[in-house]
Amino acid sequence: MPRVTGFAAFCPTRFALILLFWAVYSPAWGQMPETARPMVIRSLTLELNPEAPAERRLGRLEYLGGLILAASDNDFGGYSGLVVDDAGGGLWAVSDRGHWLRLELQRDAAGLPQGVERAWLAPLFGVGTSGRLRGQWVDAESLRRAGNGDFLVGFERRHRLLRYRPPALGAAPGAAEERLRLPPEAAKLPENGGLESVAVLPPDGAMLLIAEESLPGESGVSPVWLQQGETWRRLSWQRRGDFFPTDAVGLPDGGLLVLERAFRWLNGWGARLSRVAAADLRMAPDGSVLPAEILAEWSRPYANDNLEAMDVRRAEDGTLWLYLMSDDNQSPFQRSLLLLFRLPEKG
Repeated sequence: MPRVTGFAAFCPTRFALILLFWAVYSPAWGQMPETARPMVIRSLTLELNPEAPAERRLGRLEYLGGLILAASDNDFGGYSGLVVDDAGGGLWAVSDRGHWLRLELQRDAAGLPQGVERAWLAPLFGVGTSGRLRGQWVDAESLRRAGNGDFLVGFERRHRLLRYRPPALGAAPGAAEERLRLPPEAAKLPENGGLESVAVLPPDGAMLLIAEESLPGESGVSPVWLQQGETWRRLSWQRRGDFFPTDAVGLPDGGLLVLERAFRWLNGWGARLSRVAAADLRMAPDGSVLPAEILAEWSRPYANDNLEAMDVRRAEDGTLWLYLMSDDNQSPFQRSLLLLFRLPEKG
């Protein structure tokens, strides 16, 4: 029987597998320049509820304003972690496509964002001389600033936590300083259900990690690990309905905010914000589910998309301002949003 060669030798299944292998492992996947580059970002202001433009309340939150962000650059998008400058004039975000985004904001007299003054992208690098991240190593899902100013970036698919020195003024972060040790259980997380949340808790700067999905053998809960010196306490986050945790941030009083996201084919994106009191966090027995108070839960027509990134800062008026950012998955059917709320006082 004559041997078939060339393209005809590939059956459809084999050809599909080859394409999939190339897409996942090719070094050129999502390739971008090795150095930072400026970019132009267009923005539009966003109402909380287009059906009731004067509405400002969302559960126990007060809506302060928001922006729809867009750019013609093909690399823009996919932002899953967020750190806002202490003074509120700019922010850093990480993309699950393997880059940093820096925004310097145009603000009004009250300090509320009205647009983007300057922006640039820069590639995410690995530890030391390992070079820029590629392939399955680029999937950054969380960003937090440690007590000393360093940036902590959590990744899934290849589950790990990298520490970066804070960038100099006008520069992008360089190579990661080190790969931090994770709880051993984290290696068992689903590839696409890893460390969506990295929080740093006052006053001692202990880390708290929340995975998006369950560990093997568990159901309905996401694992939570709370750092205690060189060890980790295991806790759990109870998932309710179709919501999954996507970010968490420590509050000045030692409490915790947790952001969750849901997707429904008929109703689109949903979001939920919950608060864990500092005392409940400190006193939670090992293995227990964290008790939480729901501050707000919303879906359309309220401003929403695939909300995955969150940070909090103390504003000039002394209140806590909450910043949320969405991951558009670089899809023409989604949006990159930056939403700003005022958090309620305790109680």
